[in-house]
Amino acid sequence: MTKRTLLFFVTGLCVCIMVYGILSSTLLARIMHMPCRIVNDVQQQLQMVRNITPEPLLSDQGVNRSQRSDGVDLVGTSEKVLSNRTGIRPSDADTVFNSREEMPCVSDLREELLCALKKNVPFSTITRKQASRDVRNVVLPEESLEKLAHFNSCAVVSSSHALRLHTYGQEIDSHDIVLRFNCAPTDQFEQFVGSRTDIRMINTLVPLRHCQEEFWSRNSTMFKHGILVVGNMDGINFGPRGSLDIRPHIRQAFDNLVKYSRTFPKRAKPFIQRPRFGQDIMAELARFCVTTGLCDRPRLRPSSGMLGIVMMLHLCDWVRVYELVPSNKDDSKLMYYFDEKTMWTAHDMHSYSQERVYVRTLSLTPEKGIEHTGVVLLKGFSQTQCD
Repeated sequence: MTKRTLLFFVTGLCVCIMVYGILSSTLLARIMHMPCRIVNDVQQQLQMVRNITPEPLLSDQGVNRSQRSDGVDLVGTSEKVLSNRTGIRPSDADTVFNSREEMPCVSDLREELLCALKKNVPFSTITRKQASRDVRNVVLPEESLEKLAHFNSCAVVSSSHALRLHTYGQEIDSHDIVLRFNCAPTDQFEQFVGSRTDIRMINTLVPLRHCQEEFWSRNSTMFKHGILVVGNMDGINFGPRGSLDIRPHIRQAFDNLVKYSRTFPKRAKPFIQRPRFGQDIMAELARFCVTTGLCDRPRLRPSSGMLGIVMMLHLCDWVRVYELVPSNKDDSKLMYYFDEKTMWTAHDMHSYSQERVYVRTLSLTPEKGIEHTGVVLLKGFSQTQCD
């Protein structure tokens, strides 16, 4: 009886040790692979999102990647596009190909996010044909912007006061295309932000509340050269039978665009982003926050900066964003590099915090690099391999 009891005890002890070993190794593996496991769970959810077909648009959304900026004549709109001068920089190549700190699953997550953004937020601009029976269609170009040209390297320059703490001017100007926002000037700030402006994206408060003098001046260079793009959250839509449906709070802004085209007939006609472009970006930000848990669901509309970044991801192979995701250089509360008075307030009008988390996740630039420089390198959709 004693021997049998001892045998049962030893056998049970061996079984317990084996089970403990299996559980321990499994738990250790789970702990070691927790980041990738979480990322893979997020990837699966994003894959499900990508498989959901978005609402059909009323216009073609293809990007003509074969049509480059070299010598392109933007027919019917008198836009001028500069020649393609630069490719991806050696420093960018180091970031893209030699980042050993990044786990493969993080790279996969970035690709999933870019593919979801590409599918769910296509880009185009409203053409004259789409508003063929609207008398106001005189303001619209004949072709959509993404069909006229595609670029290699692009700079998206924020209006952040932190740009005063860097000297990025020459670097910014070396890109194929430079995008600026609203009333951001270059005169007297060239060493910080560069001197070129090839695309200027404005919101509907220009010129209603901001830079009226520059907008209507024949001598001001702020709007005289380059391409003008109007951000469109949800205010300008397609109406029935080839008309435009413009919401009441946007009508005065649209009337100003018509007046602008008639006042300056030799200037490039303004491009207006397609209906619901801003709303689709807001929905994609919400999906990102809910799926990853990295941020709260946005309840505010996306900023002009976010609309500009997504637009340039469609138009460019490589996009460098300057101080939209802030560095740690500026400890002031000042908003703009050209204004030493306006301060940040506690009441944001846009989803800045969610946008910064999102762009950081899409970035090829290591976190430490962003903190030091405030510069983010992004792959354009043309460089992203999607199913």
